[in-house]
Amino acid sequence: MSAVLWLPAVVRALATALLVVMASALAESVGPFWGAFVASMPMSAGPTYVFLAMQHEPDFVAASALSSCAANAAAGLFLIVYGLQASNAPLWKSLGAALAAWFAACLVIRQIDWTPITALLANLVVFGAGSLLLSVVPRTDAPPVALLKRQWYELPLRAIVVALFVTLVVGTSSMLGPDTTGIAAVFPIILTSLIVILRRRIGGAAVTLFAANALRSMLGFGLMLLALHLAIRPWGFTIAFLLALTVSASWSGAMLALRTRTPIG
Repeated sequence: MSAVLWLPAVVRALATALLVVMASALAESVGPFWGAFVASMPMSAGPTYVFLAMQHEPDFVAASALSSCAANAAAGLFLIVYGLQASNAPLWKSLGAALAAWFAACLVIRQIDWTPITALLANLVVFGAGSLLLSVVPRTDAPPVALLKRQWYELPLRAIVVALFVTLVVGTSSMLGPDTTGIAAVFPIILTSLIVILRRRIGGAAVTLFAANALRSMLGFGLMLLALHLAIRPWGFTIAFLLALTVSASWSGAMLALRTRTPIG
């Protein structure tokens, strides 16, 4: 029984750790755009919602997905606050301010009775305003310069540390209701982990560009969650989940197509 209870946390931890390793390695090797692109993939939230669907009724999952969609706007605020400070402030200050902004936003989000329209508007306003605020970031690739040599143990260590962190968060959130569960499910674990890793590896200016690119990609994540919320009651979890993944993949494809026409860094 104990193994069954811990399985969702372990699977999500492994998926998140894999995503962090992939995104950090890509950002170091070929630039912030690709790290941000991979970081926006639903490899962490996806397993979370699969296990929620196995344990709860569609109404619970739908409510959690709507709450996650609203909380995705808080993740956008996290990226905006960090991106505006990363180049000129030390890591502890810029990341601390970003996390404080996320927690403050979630306290407000928790008090609002969200609808699909208001959740969508919150995402559009935050991500639209954030794109304008971070538009001063140079729109060119920033490959790492004078990169520190990676030790053999660094990638496995990243995976282990992130996996333990995610296991702790998921394990302590098992008794929450649907609204708080939805917020906890999209806590910016991946973004926080990547910022800590990449700040040392590629520098503050490049991580600012990472935040700007992640901001564009994360809007698609919010649309995915909204699709899951809208589709799960009429069509069931399997179809709703596939539809949500299709929305996410379509947004990612649009981001890649836009990049081929107008480089965005």
